Amino acid sequence: MVWPPSAVRFCLLFLMLLIIGGCSQNPEEKKTNHFKKAMVYEQEGKNSAAIIELRNAIQVDPKYADARYRLGLLYLKSGQIRKAFGELQRAASLDPENTDARLKTAEFLLMNRDKEGARKQASEILEKHPDNVDALALMANLELIDGNFDKAAHYLNRALKLQPGLDRLYSIQGRLFAAQKKNREAEAAFRKAIEVTPDKMANYRLLLTFYQQVKDRDKAEATIREMIERFPDTPAPRTLLAGFYRQHNENDRAEEVLKKTIELFPDNLRVRLIMADFYRGLGKSDKAEAAYRAAMEHTDAPLDIKAQLANYYFEQKKFDQAQKAMDEILAENEKNGGANLLKAKFLIRERKNQEALDLLARLEKNYPRWAEVYFTEALAHLNLGQTELAQNSLLNAIRHNPRNSRYHAMLSLLNLRARNFDDAKKEAAIALKLNPRSFRAALLLAKSVLYAGDYDHAIKILKDMRKKLPENVEILGNMGLAYQGKKELDKAEEAFQALLEVQPGNPLALLNIVRINNARGKTREELVRIVRAQLEKAPESVGDLLLLASMLMDMKQYDQALQAAKKAQEIAPDNPRPYSLSAVILKRQNKVDEAIAEYRSLLEKRPDSLGAYMGIGTLLEQKDDSEGAIAQYRKALEIRPDFAPAANNLAWLISEENEPDLGEALRLAMIAKQQFPDDPNITDTLGMVHLKRKAYSLARSQFAQAVEKKPETPVFRYHLAMALHGEGKKKEAIKELKEALTQDAPFREKEQAKRQLRKWESEI
Repeated sequence: MVWPPSAVRFCLLFLMLLIIGGCSQNPEEKKTNHFKKAMVYEQEGKNSAAIIELRNAIQVDPKYADARYRLGLLYLKSGQIRKAFGELQRAASLDPENTDARLKTAEFLLMNRDKEGARKQASEILEKHPDNVDALALMANLELIDGNFDKAAHYLNRALKLQPGLDRLYSIQGRLFAAQKKNREAEAAFRKAIEVTPDKMANYRLLLTFYQQVKDRDKAEATIREMIERFPDTPAPRTLLAGFYRQHNENDRAEEVLKKTIELFPDNLRVRLIMADFYRGLGKSDKAEAAYRAAMEHTDAPLDIKAQLANYYFEQKKFDQAQKAMDEILAENEKNGGANLLKAKFLIRERKNQEALDLLARLEKNYPRWAEVYFTEALAHLNLGQTELAQNSLLNAIRHNPRNSRYHAMLSLLNLRARNFDDAKKEAAIALKLNPRSFRAALLLAKSVLYAGDYDHAIKILKDMRKKLPENVEILGNMGLAYQGKKELDKAEEAFQALLEVQPGNPLALLNIVRINNARGKTREELVRIVRAQLEKAPESVGDLLLLASMLMDMKQYDQALQAAKKAQEIAPDNPRPYSLSAVILKRQNKVDEAIAEYRSLLEKRPDSLGAYMGIGTLLEQKDDSEGAIAQYRKALEIRPDFAPAANNLAWLISEENEPDLGEALRLAMIAKQQFPDDPNITDTLGMVHLKRKAYSLARSQFAQAVEKKPETPVFRYHLAMALHGEGKKKEAIKELKEALTQDAPFREKEQAKRQLRKWESEI
């Protein structure tokens, strides 16, 4: 069809008018139009469209307080808490007369533990509006948190006079009475909240929590049953009842309740996942798997449930099944969050920690509030020796999910390694409260109080644990240490002997038995007989062989010592400690060149012998031929790039050079650390590299681990003292250095350490 010229001109004119009209609209009209559209969308329930319009309005006028306020409320409604806080805070600052924006800002500040900020907002509101009930309630809450019960009651009573029908006020009153141990009054207040607003489930839950805190089981159960009657159309009270029975180890009743709940609510995915978690907690893997598969059949997003099942396989160490399920999910949707998180866990398992971190960074961007992503990130950082980054990731995980016991337990472990015993104890206690059945949390709590010197408390916890797990080596070992701390040597030896009955080749238990008998005045020969007797029960124990070799070397029985070290080397050729000890023994015999010649003969027959390169390298080190030793370690790494003994020794030598390549030293030390994360010598090397880099807190963390593993090695304590001093913790540094110098074992830097101690003491 051909348009006539007049029609074309008309269309062009119409378009020009539209354009001119659009351009001529002033900013005030433009922002108002966006705001009005947003209000219409909000009334229609189209919140996403409303958010877009409000953001458009703010783009026109960044100081548009009403738009920011409405946007904050919509973010709050959609669960975008951080964005809501930002917008409401800005709205309150732009329009101080917007009391609701200021109140919500104050509540957010309180949630973020900024009590002073919350108090400031509430106080300013009450100055202008002394009868504002919400502000009075907030002030009552703040005073209650600070333990100012009289002030809390003052604000609360004012609010109740103004609005006696507000259930929230009775909830605060109940908490206030409970804090004052006025249990009868607290119960009445929580009951009053229910009476005022009987259709609000949160009020029943507060009453339930109160009964659980005062350990009134019957009333707690009755409250849950009351909730089931009051709210028959939701599964939540029934799952609470199942959890209640689970908490009291009535697993059959819990299972019965969950099955009934699924019957009543067959399409409720959350209930089916609770059932899967229930079976997981009981170790019933077949039933857990069946529950996951049933959940997959009752959801529109089966891949997400399949990812949870794959992760469960991974936790069960069914790696082939986990890999298969993960691959199937990623083939269908390569961006699936659960499958990619599992992929990161596989990368960590394969020691590809940096690749895992790269993947987790992408997940973090797409799922910024997913706590498990941050927790997995913490594991990768920890494997790389990046303790502070691991701690930051853990804190993020806890911020997004503060009720996960594993997160608090791991933070306790990091604090324990950093020798922050109070924080370690606090986090372990939280972990144990969240999961009273957590062995790991209980053990961390015991270790925290043990290392803090509270031996009686540690023994009490460990005894309770031993009743449930009488043959657990960690419980027995820590019990032995606690009794040693109390100087109750008979009980300590009894605990270590019980450990050796369970695990005959445990070198730490044997070492402590040797120490105890040494303290009793036993001769060296008698101590050696104790070790030999234990080796008859555990002839493959590398740690016991090295202990024997060290003792024989100190007795100048070099041939026998070398024989024990060589046997350890045969059993564990990848372990660097037998090489190091063999080298020390040979040097004591002044047979360094002879030993090097033997290793070179071995290389002629087996040019890929890592043991030979390591032997030559360690002996050249003892001849002060660092350049030659470096060449040997590099050859070993050409054969196996991740060979920990060579990487460790090479890292140390590079760090000792006049102009060290500390980046390369760090890379090598990390290779060794990933292979043997618990070896104290490797840990010490990584710490030394960090020390040379002046990364004192990282160095301190590594040295503390080394001291924990081998507290009898003074050089580790000396290095720890250096790191503490670098951090500015001078008194702690002096304490550690004194401890190092009081130990009997010789170390090369002893004279240097003495001079250092005199210097530090003169500076205080």
